Amino acid sequence: MFKQILVALDGSETANLALDEAMTLAKECGSIVRGIYVIDAYSFAPQLEFISLQEVASSIREEASGVLAKAKKKLDAAGVISETKIVETEVSGERIAQAIAKEANSWPADLIVVGTHGRRGFSHFLLGSVAESIVRVASKPVLLIRGKES
Repeated sequence: MFKQILVALDGSETANLALDEAMTLAKECGSIVRGIYVIDAYSFAPQLEFISLQEVASSIREEASGVLAKAKKKLDAAGVISETKIVETEVSGERIAQAIAKEANSWPADLIVVGTHGRRGFSHFLLGSVAESIVRVASKPVLLIRGKES
C-alpha cells in the first residue's frame, strides 16, 4: 500500500511519536522510510544582528544530523529500511510545510507522517501549525499523529 513513507522530524516528542507510527506502518507494508529534518534558517534572519545566517544554519545542521542519526538507529534496530535527509528551505519565505510537501513529491513518497501538537484557540492563532499547513499544501496523503497531552 505505502511503499515510501516520509516522516518529518524535529527532535520533539511529538515527532518521535510520528516516527514510531511511520515505523509501524513500514513494518506492516514493507515500506522504506525517509526521515527528514527541515532547516528554515531564513526564519531567524530578522532577529540576527551579531550572528551570521551561516553560523545559525551550521548550528541547526548539527542538531538536525543528531536527530536524524537517532531516528536512523531506531529504524535500523526495528529492521526497517530507511534513509535520512536534511532539507533546507531554498528561498526566503518558503515555509517548512512547503519544503516537506516538495520533498514528498520529489522523492516520491506515498504518505507523509507528521506529528501535531494539537494546539487550539489563541495559542494556535499565534503559533500556527506546520502540520495543518502540510495538509493544505501537500499533494500526498498526510497522516497526523497527535502528541500526548500532559
